Amino acid sequence: MGGGSSTPPPQPRIVYVDKYKDITADKVREARERRARELREQAERERREIQEAERRDEERRRQQQQREKQEKQREAERLRKLQQTALGEREKLLKYCFGDKHGLRSFDSLNIRDMQQSDRGIRIGMFGPSGSGKSSFINTCERAMKLTDKGSCETQTSGAEGTILVQEYLDDIEGCKFCLVDTRGFFTFSVSEFLAMTNIVYGRILPGEMINLKGAKKVDKEDSWDTFSNWLHAVVIVLSARDPNLLNGNHTTNLNTIRAFMKPRGIAPVCVVTHVDEVRDKSQLDQIKTKASAATGSPESHVFFIENYHPEHNERDCNIELRAMEILNSALTVGERYVKIHKQQQQYEKEEKQAASGQSKEEESIDSLFQRLCDTKHIPHAKVEPVIALLKEEDVTTARLLRDNWGDLEDELPISSRMKTYIKEAISE
Repeated sequence: MGGGSSTPPPQPRIVYVDKYKDITADKVREARERRARELREQAERERREIQEAERRDEERRRQQQQREKQEKQREAERLRKLQQTALGEREKLLKYCFGDKHGLRSFDSLNIRDMQQSDRGIRIGMFGPSGSGKSSFINTCERAMKLTDKGSCETQTSGAEGTILVQEYLDDIEGCKFCLVDTRGFFTFSVSEFLAMTNIVYGRILPGEMINLKGAKKVDKEDSWDTFSNWLHAVVIVLSARDPNLLNGNHTTNLNTIRAFMKPRGIAPVCVVTHVDEVRDKSQLDQIKTKASAATGSPESHVFFIENYHPEHNERDCNIELRAMEILNSALTVGERYVKIHKQQQQYEKEEKQAASGQSKEEESIDSLFQRLCDTKHIPHAKVEPVIALLKEEDVTTARLLRDNWGDLEDELPISSRMKTYIKEAISE
C-alpha cells in the first residue's frame, strides 16, 4: 500500500438554527405597527365622533335657541293680541250706553229716559262677607278700566261697628254709564242688615252716606223716595272659594232671606267666586260653582271664577282684566233685564188701573199658560216643568212678560222648535 494514510471524509457541519427567531421579530414588528395603526385609526374615529357629537350638540342648541326664540315671539304675539282684546273690551265698556246689551228695540213702548239721562247709568251693588275678596275685585275692575297699577278700594272695612258705608267706584271715569256700589261693613246675615239692604237697593242711602243698622227699617219700591236711576239695578255677590260657609252649604241658608227679596223683584244676582288659585283640587271647582249658585240664586252661567290682582301685583295681567270685564258685561246685561222687567211692571200696573174690564189673557200666569198648552197639544206636563222653572228664575211669571221678553228667552229655553212654535202661537193670540 503506498505508504500514506487515507484522509477521512469530512463530517457534515451541523448548525442549529432557531427557525422562530427572525419570524417572531417580524411578527412582533408587524403586530406593533398594526397596533399603532389601529390606535391611530381608533383615535381618528374618536376624534371624528367627538366632532360629530359636538356638531350635533351645537345643532341641538341652535334648534333649541330657535325654538325658544320662536316661542318668545309667539308668546309676545299672544300677549299683544291679548292686550289688544283687553283694550278693545275696555273701549266697548267705556262707550257703553243703556240698552246696548239687549238692544233699544227691546225697550220699545217703555219709558227709559231716566236711565238714558242718568250720569251713573246702571248701578251695580257689590255684596260679600269679610275676606271674600270683594275689595280686591273692585280694585281689579278699577285697574282694568283705568289702566292703573292699583285700585282705590281699601281692603279693610271702614266705619264704626254696626254701620254701613256706601261708596261708588268707576263713577269718576268720564262718560262711563255704569258704576260699582260698595257696601262696606255689610254681610253679617242679621235681620237688621237685611232691612238696611232694602234701603240700599231702593236708593235711600246714597254714596258717602252711612246707615246705623240698629235704626234700619225695611222699605220697598212703593215707599222709596228716590228716583229709579238711583236704585241698584244689578247685584254682584262675591264669595271666596275657601270660605267654609260656602263649602259646607251654610251660605245657602244664610242668604235665603236675600234670595227671597231679590227674586220676585226681578233682581238676578251675578256671583263672583274668588281665591280659586288656592283650590288645590281643581275637580272641586264644579262643586264650588254649584254651591255658589245655590247660595246666591244665580244661574251657574252667571257664576264666575276670578283670580284678583293682589296689592303687590304691579304688572298687568290681561287674563285677569278680561275676566273682570266679562263679569261687568254680565252685570250690565242682567241690570238691563231688571230695568226692563221693572218698567214693564210699571206699565202693566198703569194699564190695569186704566182698564175698565177684567183680567186679559195676557195676564195669564206661566203655569196656566203651559197647562193649557199641555192640555190642547197633549204634551206631558213633566216635559215643560224645566221650562217653567227657568222662566220663573228669570222672573217671567205671566204670558205678557213671556211675550215681551220672547226675543231674549227663545234661544235659552231647553225645548224643541215645535214647542217654541206652540208657545209663540199662544202668546200671540
